[in-house]
Amino acid sequence: MKIVLALAGLGLVSAIQALCPYAEQALKDPDFVKRYVEKRDPIEHEKMKEKRQSGPGNIPFTTFDENQEIDVTGDYAWQAPGPGDIRGPCPGLNALANHGYFPRGQTWSIGGKPAQTLTSSVLGAGDGLSGSHNKYESDSSPARGDFYLENGDVSTLKLDKFKALYDLQKNAAVPNYDLATLIQHRKYTFDLSESTNPYFFHAPFAGVAVANAAHTFIPALMSNHSAQYPNGILDKETLKSFFAIFEAPDGTLTYKPGWERIPDKWYRRPLGVVNEYSPASFALDLVQIAAVAPEAASVGGNTGTVNSFAGADLGNITGGAYQTTDLTNPQKFVCYFYQITLALVPDFLRSQALGSLLGGALDLLHNKIDPFVDPSCAKIANYNDAFAAQFPGAALNKR
Repeated sequence: MKIVLALAGLGLVSAIQALCPYAEQALKDPDFVKRYVEKRDPIEHEKMKEKRQSGPGNIPFTTFDENQEIDVTGDYAWQAPGPGDIRGPCPGLNALANHGYFPRGQTWSIGGKPAQTLTSSVLGAGDGLSGSHNKYESDSSPARGDFYLENGDVSTLKLDKFKALYDLQKNAAVPNYDLATLIQHRKYTFDLSESTNPYFFHAPFAGVAVANAAHTFIPALMSNHSAQYPNGILDKETLKSFFAIFEAPDGTLTYKPGWERIPDKWYRRPLGVVNEYSPASFALDLVQIAAVAPEAASVGGNTGTVNSFAGADLGNITGGAYQTTDLTNPQKFVCYFYQITLALVPDFLRSQALGSLLGGALDLLHNKIDPFVDPSCAKIANYNDAFAAQFPGAALNKR
């Protein structure tokens, strides 16, 4: 039970569903994903949708319970990674591994190449999230560098990028890295990539969904909850702990790769499915991001020189199913998120980098996203990836 609570607290339940009973069938027949998730019982769908949407959603929490605490003692006490342990670009996954919620020595595909698995004969060993550029991992990360600028190293935290975030609350009376703060940081990270990376690319899924969510996840999933702050507060110490940052008395910041840690006395979001950070929650947050950094809610990239960002026609990409303006409509964005994932899952499953990690795409789509989706959502029948030819960064790390 403690493992489940910890994973849910860091928003990673969906990711660990690679053990779903349909994974092997999906790996052999990627189109099975589409056939499975589209066979939905309308009555059951409405029941689940009502259940999920009856909770607070993005409305502030008003209750707190001691059972929200995540155990970091005994078997779950923090240990530094050993010389052969794999860590990668996701601070939440790294922290869970360091606390034994995942196997400490082999954190399945979040960094470098993982050990051989049952799916290896079908997909190869894989390369982890660090090898999934433009599929799942994206440029303009909250704290990691861009693929081109860092010669493919998207796992190592860039201290100057973290410091840009840290300094936004450095002198605040009550420091809190909340959504408003992370939106400021999102504008900074997008503008930084645009102005320094000639091969910056913001993909339909990895950019619009993942890169933006990487920013909103920080306050949504790392905040510490209490009776005083039932809606959570993300202070300096908690932020540094999750990002493996240490501060000297003179204010100098140091990064220790792989040392991410869940703080002592850390309390997750309130329990219950209605309190999860859902696709609908993220859609509402994306609207707020777009108000400050509208380019972050668009598909496009630089065209070979810095400051040459050009947007792509989302209608052309999706066969007319969705337009760029739909990305800032919460209901339509949830539809888009669902449908673009369906359109790209076969590619994910064939990918060496993401095959074993996203073997659970069926459960992710059916159990986590489906309850929020209107059955009448426009389907992306013809996904057109020809648009990417104008963006040289789209071909980086192509597999």
